This record gives sequence, structure tokens and C-alpha cells, in this order.
Amino acid sequence: MSFFSIIKNWFTEAPHFEGTITATELIGSRIQKVTISLPSPVATQFPVGCYVQAMTSGVVPRAYSVATADTTSFTLLVSFGGRGAGARFFADTPVGTVVKCYGPFDDFPYRAGTGRSKIFFATSTGVAPFRRMVEEALNEGLEATLILGTPKESDIAFRSDFEEIARTNPYFHFIPVLSASDPLWQGARGYVTDQVSGKTELLRKSDIYICGVPMMTLSVLNILKKEGVPEAQIFVQKFG
Repeated sequence: MSFFSIIKNWFTEAPHFEGTITATELIGSRIQKVTISLPSPVATQFPVGCYVQAMTSGVVPRAYSVATADTTSFTLLVSFGGRGAGARFFADTPVGTVVKCYGPFDDFPYRAGTGRSKIFFATSTGVAPFRRMVEEALNEGLEATLILGTPKESDIAFRSDFEEIARTNPYFHFIPVLSASDPLWQGARGYVTDQVSGKTELLRKSDIYICGVPMMTLSVLNILKKEGVPEAQIFVQKFG
């Protein structure tokens, strides 16, 4: 089967639906939070860690992790970093627009029941699947650490949510890391990888999830290999 035949078959056979944009919110200068309603309520929420393929401009598929979901709607985080087709579409599309979506696809699930603490590495919109994964870990009574890299303080997605979770749950540690921070910023500076050194014991006893730009992903994977973290405990969102 040719490449084009595979793609055509994928879009023909994959589950799909038409959702309606019901809300948009700009986060800093780089991220847009988009809420899409489902055509009808579902009995079960979209799986934690799943993604959908949105047909932007009607013809260009773009993959987005589902950040939050209930039985009637879900939210996505769209990055404006590269001003690609998806970013341009969602930036210019008003509330009320119908969007065709394929999925949800569940190839980056939360692995429950391992008994191991969780460490989540993300950059920018790569934090989307971890919004619910953090809660899943805490519901299991496990320690969870989220290390989120982004250029500026205003670009920290779900900041108030994660800070509130950290305030009310001592098992959750939220570490935003800014690469272009204001001089008044009191938190971590630099890059996600700067927060890995010296954590050998924690890394080896944890399940590790990575979602973000390829450079960060590869850098973290290299460090994990050097630290001797078992590959069976490392999970990567491959389209990030």
C-alpha cells in the first residue's frame, strides 16, 4: 500500500466527529486555549493522555493533546511559536465555528497501578496531557513532579491550576523553568534539563513522561540513559 493510500485509509476509517468551538483564551503571547464542544454528550470522558487530529482550515490535520475533558467538551492548547497552519487557523477562527476532529487516539496513556512516583517533563503546550495525569497520580496517592519549560512567566499554561494543586497537596511539586525570564522572576531559570541533575535516585524509582519540543525530549532521554533509568519506565508523546 502506498503512503498516500495509507493516509487516505487512515482518515476514512478513523473515528471522527464535528465539534464546535465554544471558547478561546490567550495565554501570554504564545499559547491559545481552545474549548471544543462535542456533538452530543458521551458516557465516558476522553482518555487521559489522548490526542485528537483537528482538520484546520478544513484540510490540514494537526495533532493536539487533550488537556481537560468532560462528557460534553474538551480543551486543547495551541502554540503560536511557529505560526503553522494550526496556529493560524485557531487564531483567526471565531467561537461558533465547527471543526472536524479525528480521534481520540490513546497512544500516550497514563500507566496506573505501577506504584511508582511520576515525573512529567514538558515544554510550552506539551504540558497539555499532564493537566489530568497529575491528578491521576495524586488520586493514586503517588508523588508527582511537573517540570515545565517555557520562555516567559506569562506563557505558563494552567499555572493557577498547578499552583493550587501544589498548595493543597504536599505530594505534588510544580517547577516552572523560564528561559527568558524577567529579572524579578523568583523561580527556576534556564531549561528543563537544568532541573535533572542530582535526581538520580528519584529518576530511577519513577515513571517518567515527556512531551514537548524534540530538542528537550532528546536531551532528557540522553540524561535518563546516563542515569540508568529503565526504558520500561519512560514514556514519550511522539508527535511533540
